[in-house]
This record gives sequence, structure tokens and C-alpha cells, in this order.
Amino acid sequence: MRKVVLLICSILVIGVQSVLADGISVISFKLLETDLTANTRGTQKLDQNGEKAALIKIVTPEKGFLFNGGSLGIVGTEEKAGEIWLYVPPRAQKLTVTHQVFGVMRDYFYPVSIQGGRTYEMLLDIGTGRYVTITTSQAKSDVTVDGEYIGQSPIYNRYLNYGRHAVTTQNGIYEGKDTIIVAITDAKETKMANIEMQDMRQHYGEVTVNVANDADIWFNDHQVGTGTWSSQLREGTYVVETRKNDCDPVRTTFTVKPQQQNDVEAAPPAPHTGRLNIYTRPRSAKAILNGTQPINIEEIQTLPVGTYQLAFNHKGYIGTEREFTVTHNETTTDTVALERVKYIKPQAFYFGAGYTIRSLGGITALAGITFKNFDLQASYTFGLSESDEVKWYSTDGNDNYLSSVAYKRSTFAVKLGYQFILTERLGITPQVGYEIERLTGSVKDGTNLYGDGASANCLSLGAKLLWAPIQRLYVFANPAFSIGMSKDDNFKKIEDNSDIKAGGFMLSLGAIFNF
Repeated sequence: MRKVVLLICSILVIGVQSVLADGISVISFKLLETDLTANTRGTQKLDQNGEKAALIKIVTPEKGFLFNGGSLGIVGTEEKAGEIWLYVPPRAQKLTVTHQVFGVMRDYFYPVSIQGGRTYEMLLDIGTGRYVTITTSQAKSDVTVDGEYIGQSPIYNRYLNYGRHAVTTQNGIYEGKDTIIVAITDAKETKMANIEMQDMRQHYGEVTVNVANDADIWFNDHQVGTGTWSSQLREGTYVVETRKNDCDPVRTTFTVKPQQQNDVEAAPPAPHTGRLNIYTRPRSAKAILNGTQPINIEEIQTLPVGTYQLAFNHKGYIGTEREFTVTHNETTTDTVALERVKYIKPQAFYFGAGYTIRSLGGITALAGITFKNFDLQASYTFGLSESDEVKWYSTDGNDNYLSSVAYKRSTFAVKLGYQFILTERLGITPQVGYEIERLTGSVKDGTNLYGDGASANCLSLGAKLLWAPIQRLYVFANPAFSIGMSKDDNFKKIEDNSDIKAGGFMLSLGAIFNF
């Protein structure tokens, strides 16, 4: 048994040595007339003398090569997909290539003159196969070799190791397949293989894939559509994957039946979710999500990732809106404290109206401002009640009767006070004020109007009582007592001949709107 194993190992070693016997060699070397890579900004390089280097694009199936350019040296190398870019100085003569596995190609002399800023192509054979160019009867067909997709036809200079290689091609309803045999006895030149395609429409069905939310549709690792995709597929079972930002991809398997329409409703991608944990004070506050959807914030909510607007409200509290961002697999936590409604406001602008009950009362309009509970108010009372008739006599000593006049009292007042908040809805503002009373007369008998415009100045002391049934509305009662400080002569005469007096007790009742 041991002798048999040794014999097999010996045969394998001899076989490998024979395969690698050719070593590294050059299949072809040529100038690429239309390739400007070596003379284009970003891909060109300069040698140590400042001259533009030549670029040799070395086509090879392997990596790990070392290059020696002799006395002129090498400017640089770059690994690219399927090839190596080798920059050499202009007028370079030869190249040595070494590899740890495939050996050495020593002193390869370039068959053409190497010029700076020009691009060349070298097909490098590692001695284990041949370069093959694959064409198809239908242009731009997908080509698969030994189960590996290698691109669309034509495929130029694909290196295939010695042996048999299964090639399949597809272009819509056209298919082809063949076997390429690469032998060690083949000439050292690019082998040509053309694959004939056949019409296989009897095995194909029309397929339309739809997915909600305009998700991207992926098939065979390529994005083929957004929201919908239509194609022709061979009978069989397939898988599409739907994708979207902030979502987990979801796969849908479907079966295609030939010579008929196959409609597929793909499962949409699963949105990434996070958790929203909001604590409110008071805890029983209600929340509205994005203006329309009530949510129960007493429980942790699981939501798709994104930004949300939440409106919080509770009876007796000022509503508020907050913005929250939910991130994938994380919990967003926050506390929202609602502020109690201030029915009696320490800072406000207000205006209102009422009726003032007093001797010669009337309608009162008022406006004012409260700042840090200091209250400044101005008011004007339009007199409606009319006094008894006041008789006027001549002052020449004869006491001749002149006229009878009745009067109404209008009052302008400015009051300063400090507001005390008694309860959530009750307040009181003690006030001290300055008033100007003016009498307006109307002739009842006789022809002359006497005492019209008589005025008196008063000081007042009172209190404004507030009750707030709802926000922004006060119902007020304002009792006050004023004392006449100065009077003009007409006012004094009217006082002497009637029951009209400056000042006195008054009570204003009405409503105030505050902002």
C-alpha cells in the first residue's frame, strides 16, 4: 500500500513539473494606438528625469509578480482587475519577470520601441493554460465559464488553465453552451471560441414583479428596478430581494411558468425600528403622533426609524409639541413636563369693557399691561346716567332765572396696582389711581348751556377682583372710592346747587380679554 501511495505522489509531481515546464512567457506585445492612459492627468507618471513614463498593461491571471527593468529601472506598478500596470522609463529595452510559483522570465527584450507617454499591452503566459477570446452569435450575451459569470461577450483574453471548461451564454430568450478544451499542445496564441445561440422562447415566461413603497428590486445581485420590474425568465424557481434605506432586505421566492404571464407581489423590505419611551408630567397626558394618530405614551412604543412630531396635552395644562428621532435598535428616552395653565397671568396685555355703577354711572372701556404682577391700567367711562336738572340764575344780584341743565359724568382714570394670585382662577389687584371727571351738560329749559365741561381731579383707592372661567378671559369687579382733590369754578357751582359731587364710591363690573 505504501509503495502505491509513493508511486501516485511521484506521478503527480512529474505531472505538475510537466505542466509548469513552459514557465513564464509573453504571448503578445503591442502598442495600443488609441489608449491615452499614460498621457492623461491622474494616470500618467514621470520618471526620475521628469520625463513621462510609458505604461505597459500586463494581462495576467495571477498576481505577485516582481519586475526588473535593468539599469533604467521601473517607475512604478499598480494592481488592477485582471491586469498589472507597469510604468517604465522611455527607451527601456528589456524586462525580467519573476514569480515565487511560476518561475522567471529573464531579459525579455521589447519587440517595439518604448516611447514616453504611450500605452502598450503585454499578454503574459504563466505556463498553466492559454488565453481565450469568447464571442457569441448574439452580441452582449452574459457569459459563464465553469459556473463563474465573467461578463458580456465578447470576452477578450480570458486565461483558462489546461483542461475542459463548460461555457454557457444567455441573452434574453437566446441561450448557448459549449465546451472549450485547452491543451498544452495548443499554439501559444490567443485561442478563439464562438458560441452559437439558440432561440429558447418556448421555455420562457413573462414576469412582472411589484413591490410596495417604491422599494428597490434586486435580482442576481443587480438592481433591476424600483417599485416594479418586468423581464423574461426561463421556467424555474427564482429569488428577488427588495431593499430600501433604513430597512432590512427581504427575499421573495417565485416560480416561472413558460409561455404565460407571471405576476409576482414581492414582500416589501422590513423597516428598521427603534423604541420611544416618553415620561410625562402629569403622567396621564395624551399624545398625538404627527398631528393625526393618538398613541399611548404610558407604554414604550416601537416605531420605524425616523423623525416624529408629538403633541402633548392635558386638561388644565398648556399643550406643547416636541420632535423625537427614532434610531435603529435603540431606545429614545425623554421627559416632557407640561406647564399648568396660568389663568391669572403675571405678565399679560389686556383690554375689556364693563359698566360702572355710581352716581351718574356709565359704560367703561379699559386696557392695561401686567408685568411681573405689577399692573398699570387706563380706563374711560362714558357717562350714560343723567343728573336732575340744575337751575342757573344770574349772578348780578337780581337772581334772574336763566336755564335748567342736566349733566352726565365721564371719567378718565389711570391706576397702578400689584396683582396677587389667590388660586388658580382667582386674583386681586389693590389699586391707587388718578381720575379726571368731566361733566357734559344738556339744556332742558332756557336757551343757554351753563357748566358744560366742568372738571374735577380725584385720587382713588380700590381693588380689582378677577375670576378666570377660561383661558384668556377674566370676569372682573372693581370697587373703588375716590376723593375730589381739585375742582374748577363751574364744578364747584354745580356741586353747590345739586347733589352732584366729585369722587365717591363706584363699582365697575365687566369682562377682560388677556394675551
